[in-house]
Amino acid sequence: MKLILTSDGISSSAIERQILSILESPPSKLKSCIVTTASSKKHQSQTALNDQARLLQLGLSSCKLVDIEFDDPQILREYDVIHLNGGNPFYLLLQMKRRNAMGLIRQLADQGTLIIGVSAGAMVLADTLEHVNELNRIIGYENMDLEELTDYDAVGLTHCAVVPHYNRFIADNPDFEQSLQQLELSRGRTYLRIEDGDALVIQDGTASYIRSTEVS
Repeated sequence: MKLILTSDGISSSAIERQILSILESPPSKLKSCIVTTASSKKHQSQTALNDQARLLQLGLSSCKLVDIEFDDPQILREYDVIHLNGGNPFYLLLQMKRRNAMGLIRQLADQGTLIIGVSAGAMVLADTLEHVNELNRIIGYENMDLEELTDYDAVGLTHCAVVPHYNRFIADNPDFEQSLQQLELSRGRTYLRIEDGDALVIQDGTASYIRSTEVS
């Protein structure tokens, strides 16, 4: 299994190097896609467009924008790199459940497809979204939950539940870390903080943190 969990996409040279190091074939022989479902802007999401350009700059032969809310999720089988864009994690999870994409993502990950999760896209790759409502309350965001979503069980490729944009939240609220620690105590688990420009890489059962102060 090969996962790259990021805060704000392919936003640093360190993440670019990590992608190239994980790929087992020359990039020119590989195809990629970006799943834009989580974003309210869909294919017009700036992060999706930026990362589409970056994947092409890295030499991948193609990078298609896909929305599994309307496109057949089975199309994901065609790609060697699958990028799950950010947005509303609850909406992405709902559509993955409705479109029977949960098992498909797990199967493709088991087959060695590189999966890149960005913010909400990284959150849904963990085992649950049960902490996200409380996290949003701490941050001061509006509730993103959906009545149609009857459970928070997520894809389950990893137990590493992430807190993206950690540096932004600390800058906006000096008490954020203390509140996050209290949430960890109440939930009985640790949440992994990911700053913009950084990434958590999970490969063959080993997790490593890629840190970069250079956001390019």
